[in-house]
Amino acid sequence: MIVALLLVLASPASAIECLTPLLAQQRALFNPMPTRPTEGGMFSFEDDDVVEYLDSEDGSVRVHYSVSGSSVTILDDDDSDGLPDFAQLVAATTAAVFDHYESLGFRRPLGEEEMGLGEVGGSYAFDVYLVDFAGQGDGAFSADSCDSQPNVCSGFFMMENDFAGYGYSNLTQAVNTLTSHELFHAVQAAYEAESPVWWSEGTATLAERLFDPDSEDFIHLAGYYLDDTGRSLDNPPTGPVPTFAYATALWWDFMNVRLGTDAIVALQQALEWDGADKDTLTEMQAVIEANGSDLATEWSTFTQWNLATKFRAGAMESHEYAAEIGPIDISAMGATLEDDNRFYPLAASYYQLQHPGGELWFSHDDDATGVIFTLHPVVDGTESGAVEPALVEWTPTEPAWFQVAEDLDAGIYWLVGTQARISDSSQKFLFCLGDAAQAEICLAAPGDTGATDDTGDSEPPGKCGCTSAPTAPVGLGLLAMLGLTLGWRRRE
Repeated sequence: MIVALLLVLASPASAIECLTPLLAQQRALFNPMPTRPTEGGMFSFEDDDVVEYLDSEDGSVRVHYSVSGSSVTILDDDDSDGLPDFAQLVAATTAAVFDHYESLGFRRPLGEEEMGLGEVGGSYAFDVYLVDFAGQGDGAFSADSCDSQPNVCSGFFMMENDFAGYGYSNLTQAVNTLTSHELFHAVQAAYEAESPVWWSEGTATLAERLFDPDSEDFIHLAGYYLDDTGRSLDNPPTGPVPTFAYATALWWDFMNVRLGTDAIVALQQALEWDGADKDTLTEMQAVIEANGSDLATEWSTFTQWNLATKFRAGAMESHEYAAEIGPIDISAMGATLEDDNRFYPLAASYYQLQHPGGELWFSHDDDATGVIFTLHPVVDGTESGAVEPALVEWTPTEPAWFQVAEDLDAGIYWLVGTQARISDSSQKFLFCLGDAAQAEICLAAPGDTGATDDTGDSEPPGKCGCTSAPTAPVGLGLLAMLGLTLGWRRRE
């Protein structure tokens, strides 16, 4: 059964820092027994409230609000038509959101009549209730009824009655955010009543941007993803719904940009309940492949876009709003890099190399199958410079050491490591990046693999056919060393 979603993030921007530690880690909690606000429940009208309603022009939405009492809404009537402008705005926006989602190819939410409920709320229209959340949230979608065959639900939506003390820029931003997010949960419930929170909340946050490309809330929440890039996409922190679940919207928007909204619609359709268990990641990979790409390519590109954010944006392709989010968290930095790291599926680690110039070598001491590495120069070679496209990309497998580049300029470089595949386990190995001596720290020269030149001196083993491209990224799988195929992988 789908359950009520109650947002506990009081504002879309800086106000999150003012919340208690518990609230700062979550944006939602669940109410397993949704009740209409006119009947009581966690957030409801009080006995002294005088509740009225108005319908949207097309009759698809009914908004219930208090004109007097504890939950009185904003009653301004600037157009002097006898109806509160705020309630009219909610009704019109709700109807517009439903129409917009339908125009994109999504299914309309199930209604009371389709579920055999009768005219709950006084009509068959979708009901919205303007109630006082008292700063404990700002909106919620709740299910009225669910069918097990198929496993779908219909429901209603509650919204903060006046947004007094909340951090939205204006009422239009508040209404756009709440209607687009919560009503997407109603859309999801028309396909499946249960879904992983990182998918349901991430795509509901994406929906805010689908409806309003200037959504402040989307930017705010998506930016949180860059605080925890080492975490697998499908493995948010335990406990009440964490911010990370909403922040996965950054990935869903990347898919939307790269593959089109039809791909998001197709994935939602693929997850429709049909009596069989569905794995969201597996279905996601199938949709990506059906659109002419592959998960490894898309995920590796996504991790590189995430590097080119904030002050590092501008020199390579990245998110349209790249300068407004980030920067990513740095795993390690130095003139050489040595890290005994665990690369989780569909996650990424970022390293800053302060290279003195010249050769650059890489080594690793254990199976690295599935991990993709890319090396990026920086404009002017400075720490604050924008990141440029990858110079080289490699996919190591068995323990090896090899030369990544022959003669690099001195300056700042970025190393991105990501497991870009679906997997049940992480890949843990020690790797080194630096000169040949540094590479030998992680993996001593294999027995008799050195080649002897005309002078009788031995060369370091593992010279590779790395392909360098100063102005464009190198294609995947171009790196090979002595017959070793270098590979890749992903994390949750």
